[in-house]
Amino acid sequence: MTISEAISVRTSLRTYLPDPLTPEQRRELGKVIDMCNRRSGLHFRLVCDRPGPFDSIKKSYGMLKGVRNFIVFAGPENDPNLEEKCGYYGEQVVLTAVSMGLGTCWVGGTYDRKECLELIEPGEKLVCVATVGFTPKEPTGREKLLAKTIRPKRRSAADLAEGLDRAPDWYADGVAAVQLAPSAMNRQGYRFTWGQDAAARASLTDTGSFSLVDLGIAKLHFELGAHGGEWMWGGGGAFRKAREEKSCGAVPWRMGPRGRRYLMVRHVGGHWGFPKGHMEGDETEAETAMREILEETGLEVELDTGFRQVVTYSPKRGVVKDVVFFVAQPVGGKERPQKSEVSSMGWFSLRSAREMATYATDEEILLAAEAYLNEKEELSH
Repeated sequence: MTISEAISVRTSLRTYLPDPLTPEQRRELGKVIDMCNRRSGLHFRLVCDRPGPFDSIKKSYGMLKGVRNFIVFAGPENDPNLEEKCGYYGEQVVLTAVSMGLGTCWVGGTYDRKECLELIEPGEKLVCVATVGFTPKEPTGREKLLAKTIRPKRRSAADLAEGLDRAPDWYADGVAAVQLAPSAMNRQGYRFTWGQDAAARASLTDTGSFSLVDLGIAKLHFELGAHGGEWMWGGGGAFRKAREEKSCGAVPWRMGPRGRRYLMVRHVGGHWGFPKGHMEGDETEAETAMREILEETGLEVELDTGFRQVVTYSPKRGVVKDVVFFVAQPVGGKERPQKSEVSSMGWFSLRSAREMATYATDEEILLAAEAYLNEKEELSH
């Protein structure tokens, strides 16, 4: 599940099971948090097995139960866009947790703020937190009651946006994603407009607590729904749609004496992932993937297009890229890294490959490939 897909399934969950996050889940969330911190200059932190801020009715007002893990959203107190950035980048972390099958809930005031202040550095400001962890498969009676009490009817697109009748489709898609955005007290106190300069804008209509956090969350949802672009910070900030690009690649694998081994490549930029590259001319996705694998690794492969996963990210300003991944097995050629693109490569176990993957999205693709291959193997027996 991508974070764009997670938008439609995310809901605020307030009852948690005592099961601890696995080391792999902590590491995957850590990768996303590190990425957000690097890009934003903020200081997010995953805190595990620390129920203190939520362990009494007095602290959580009975709204939260069983919380043991949470994410602290903080950053430089002199950053004029701190709250909005916490919403924008924090929702990236929250949606990643949802895509991993974990429950989450943004928390503004129903926790022991004083205890969480111990977790930030001098010169930083604590904005809010989000709970994360395993939740019951079926909502408890308490959860259903809270949802019924707290969650109002979703605002319509017309209530949230102006210009839907004259804007391009991506604008309407962005607004549809905003409809699903969480906000403090479910106010959704913002409005999106379409201008004659072909730019979308988002302005606050509410100045209550955490309104700027809500604006940041809404901007991320719009960006994901519109399929990429770049926002200016602040109320009235403009959004420019990104130019779209597409690449294709695969997760190469082979059987070893101890199970499957996956081919990882270290790109010249220093990150570990899988072979991939731009589509050229009239190539199909499969043709691009096979060509790129041959060029980057020297291997001829047989693709399994029954597995197809897409990762979306922004490689540079003003550009959004979709990368389509298949799974593949080598059938010929000779291993040799392409010097201009790949500095090193090797075959690794699932566990080692997960640890080596630089980006959480690559780790998610690897896990999806493993699940697909396991299911395919079971069906063949």
